[in-house]
Amino acid sequence: MNFAPKNRVQQSVAAGAVLVMLGVSGCSFTSEQSTTTQYAASDGIVKDLGPVLLRNLLIVGSEDESAGRLVGTVFNTSDQPVDLSIRAGGAETSITIEGDGEFRFEEETADDTTLEGLEDVPGSLVDVDFEVDGEQATFQVPVLDGTLAEYRDFVPGGFTPRPSEPAATEEAAEGE
Repeated sequence: MNFAPKNRVQQSVAAGAVLVMLGVSGCSFTSEQSTTTQYAASDGIVKDLGPVLLRNLLIVGSEDESAGRLVGTVFNTSDQPVDLSIRAGGAETSITIEGDGEFRFEEETADDTTLEGLEDVPGSLVDVDFEVDGEQATFQVPVLDGTLAEYRDFVPGGFTPRPSEPAATEEAAEGE
């Protein structure tokens, strides 16, 4: 018995259909599916350090100040309280997170959430040292300013918008 196609045209059509299907699906065939990649879908970092989970952690500051306000939430996954130390560029703060608790920086007092002496400007990434229960790690944390409305209340010293270029142009035109 012979099961081969009866003519070369059928073989060519079948081979062409396979090549077209590979060409159309080639990108997804060889690359990783993007929905399987875990990433921080936020402005801040998402990291874990021992029993502490750092979620959407970032620093809000301004170019004319030397302080940055921490924003985000940290969770303690252990049933015992833990102390979390945070250091960046000579600035330092420490907080205690209750067992199975959370600490929201934007809801707490300025003493716990402000890093005094921080010299990095908005738009940069700052190396921030975290320590909990003797375990240490350094993560790069973004520094933002009050350009985004949701962070304006957290700018140390208050948010002052930059003059827009059209307004500056109008003022220059009025002065002539």
